[in-house]
Amino acid sequence: MKNLFLSFVLFFCSSSLMAGDFFDTFSADKINSTVYVVHGPRELPNAKNRGFMNNPAFIVAEKSVVVVDPGSSHEAGTMVLREISKVTNKPVSHIFNTHVHGDHWLANEIIQQSYPDVKIIADPRMIKKARAGEAQTWIDNMISMTEGATKGTKIAYPEVAVSDGKQLKVAGLTFNIHSVGIAHSGTDIMLEYVEGSTFFTGDNVGYLRLLRMNDGSFRDVIKALDRAISLKKKYYVPGHGPTGGIELVELQREYFDTLYNLVAEYNDEGLEDFEMKPKIEAALVKFKDWSGFDDEIGRHISLAKLEVEKAEFE
Repeated sequence: MKNLFLSFVLFFCSSSLMAGDFFDTFSADKINSTVYVVHGPRELPNAKNRGFMNNPAFIVAEKSVVVVDPGSSHEAGTMVLREISKVTNKPVSHIFNTHVHGDHWLANEIIQQSYPDVKIIADPRMIKKARAGEAQTWIDNMISMTEGATKGTKIAYPEVAVSDGKQLKVAGLTFNIHSVGIAHSGTDIMLEYVEGSTFFTGDNVGYLRLLRMNDGSFRDVIKALDRAISLKKKYYVPGHGPTGGIELVELQREYFDTLYNLVAEYNDEGLEDFEMKPKIEAALVKFKDWSGFDDEIGRHISLAKLEVEKAEFE
């Protein structure tokens, strides 16, 4: 029994050190005078990255801090709190969740533990889907994909609903809410931080990462990107990959627009999705080294073909 207990202690300690060692390799990049982003890995959640793959961000206001998409787990949320503490001792007053995919928001709860009065803001469609079971599905998926690394993460649902066209004064800062149709997930908001000339795209943009579109719309995500481009902000923070300027949004639009239009063209010619694939891959060769390209390109073509065929009856 003594040896069993000792083995458990050693396993627990080694697991904790592994988690600490991994998250210690990340730090918040200062984007401008008030915006900080922790740029996460771009591969899918796994045991090595402990489910961390998005870009948690925070904005330091006069009296408090606003967080955008704190991450996928209690460990990711703890890292975000650590990075905030390096910059300021102001409390976290608000969290924005850009959409329902759990890699972006399941860290809400660990921040709420430290700041029980925090207001968590999202699209009403996200709130509805999360409460209808999608949150728990994501909890379970993350545990499975990370071989248990995210176990212990709990759900803190967003409760403040915001939709397209809404302007919010949050912590004395101005945020415009942009939501265009189904876009990436059917639950998306994009955030325009006016004073900081910063635009948070959520997963409508994934620079150097091909995004899943299983519950999205190619036509709507192109419209969402047109909206983001039209605002001509200085800084664009994607859901995955490095922060940059308007060029990274334009590049993402090029990918979606090229793919969708080629699928429509080849569909008119009577080609099946597997027959289109090599032609479309050749047209999108500049994206072939992006994370997830091999995994997602075939799915994108099949999903776009279904959307093209559906549009013929509209």
